Amino acid sequence: MERTALAVCEILRYLIIHWKCEAGIPKGALLDGQLAISIEALPSKHLPDSLRCIITIASAGNVDGGLDFKKLLQDIQPALPRLSAKLTLASEEGGHSQDTSVKAPCQMTFEVDENSRSLMTDCLVIKHFLRKIIIVHHKLKFNFSVTVNGILSAEIFGAENEPVLRLSNGISLAVGFQHYVSKPQFNWTEPHCSRLHPVLGHPAPLSIPGAKANMGLLGELTLTPAAALCPSPKGFSSQLNRISSVSIFLYGPLGLPLVASDQEQPSTAVFRDASYFIDWKKHNLFMLPNLDLNLDTQFILPDVNYKVELPEENQSQNAQGPVLLLFLFVDFQSGVPVHQGEIWGLHTLLTTHLSTILSESRSTVQDSIQSAVDQVLELHHQAAKTHQRLQASLSVAVTSIMSVLTGSTSSSFRKTCLQALEAVDTQEFSAKLHRIFYDITQHQFLNHCSCDTEQHLTPEKKISAQNTKDQHKNIGLEFPAESSGQAENKRLKRSSPNQGREESRTLGPARDLSPPESVTRDCDPTEASLTARGSQTQVANDGVQAADAASPLGGLEDLWLQEVSNLSEWLSPGHRS
Repeated sequence: MERTALAVCEILRYLIIHWKCEAGIPKGALLDGQLAISIEALPSKHLPDSLRCIITIASAGNVDGGLDFKKLLQDIQPALPRLSAKLTLASEEGGHSQDTSVKAPCQMTFEVDENSRSLMTDCLVIKHFLRKIIIVHHKLKFNFSVTVNGILSAEIFGAENEPVLRLSNGISLAVGFQHYVSKPQFNWTEPHCSRLHPVLGHPAPLSIPGAKANMGLLGELTLTPAAALCPSPKGFSSQLNRISSVSIFLYGPLGLPLVASDQEQPSTAVFRDASYFIDWKKHNLFMLPNLDLNLDTQFILPDVNYKVELPEENQSQNAQGPVLLLFLFVDFQSGVPVHQGEIWGLHTLLTTHLSTILSESRSTVQDSIQSAVDQVLELHHQAAKTHQRLQASLSVAVTSIMSVLTGSTSSSFRKTCLQALEAVDTQEFSAKLHRIFYDITQHQFLNHCSCDTEQHLTPEKKISAQNTKDQHKNIGLEFPAESSGQAENKRLKRSSPNQGREESRTLGPARDLSPPESVTRDCDPTEASLTARGSQTQVANDGVQAADAASPLGGLEDLWLQEVSNLSEWLSPGHRS
């Protein structure tokens, strides 16, 4: 990490810690405000082939409420790594902020010399740091602008209007898929769940080794993992092959990203061995560290990434597999208020000694992470088996109905059936019938989910899907499938973000491989339909009603309706062949 990016990240992190502690904001409450980061680069008058960069960090809104910024400057100046320039307040020396749309009551400015390549890397690193902040502190907004030789580039980072899941460890995690993967990576023409469904592991106590343990802290350092597949297997049944990669994100106290301050001894060294904390063999997976991460991406860059290695004959199967996301939250639990200096000290400790700390507590950390990963992959495996049974059942159902159609001696009945699906022959009728049944079963999976689903349908199918959707009574809150809050580029026309809501329930830790009660009840329709055998009758009835809504076949001969009724169990997600 270049010195400019490292300094900006450290200032932002310290500012948020200072703001959280000095303003008396409760630990579980979310920060709400706006910060502006601007970089103005001009040719250096002292160094050839270099740019003189003026970096300004400005606060706005209620960020500055009750804070002593002069004290903040005194505290943070010695902490800035490898930065010889002095940090100043705009009130002391004229500010240089390029974002005139934000009235900043406080501006902190410093200057450094960088070459153009280093500046480009700095900007990408800062962007990824902001992306990591907003998925946890989704009410914070960052205006980031860069001016190089008079050419302005600006982006806004925020996730205020996006779906958020509050975890039982006090962290609120943005669960919109658009932060983590791109649509072209998968087959998005199918109905799918647009959210993550994280599984929370149990907190693992951490030991602080050696002399570092004597910090005068009255409390316990813990690690809590949260694991999720993206896209979720709850609705994305056509992409249920093996996972393709694993992305790990590291967070410290107050849900702030951990910043690697020493390139020679990175905090992620312990993760170089992909099997150090996780036994992948039990899931028939072999992981390799991926050291070639591309900074130039619009998605959150993980701190650690593994690729799944498959035999050469099976490599094509894994091209579009889901990604396993693993969030590791290191926090300090104490019965007394923790001073900002202690939190800052913990962040400094973790960024330099995280590998050692995790190694000292390998057994407890391994148990916690493994339990969360096992449950997510087990649910993925269950969904894959359900999808396979469903596909087999659909073929049986279509074949049986086709035998009724082709075996009927009533020409008017056969003609009416073909006309109903606008089919010219029985071959086209069979294909369309299979598609109708597939759509119905997909809706049955998705409509029982309490989260939002995004569907790409033709206008005709949207009407049928809405009719089917209205028949279900247990549809939960809907969330926006996409939001422009992740990164709104000012060079493009700005679109208004979709309105979202924060989910009121709390996701607790995973204890075993069976789905937790809260997960099964609120947002796990796939697994709920597999275990609740008593609900199959209702599912079957809904399937018949949905078939009537999706096609104009109602009112035909009793033979048709009876055959559909007899075969409806095959269309149930809970049927076991």
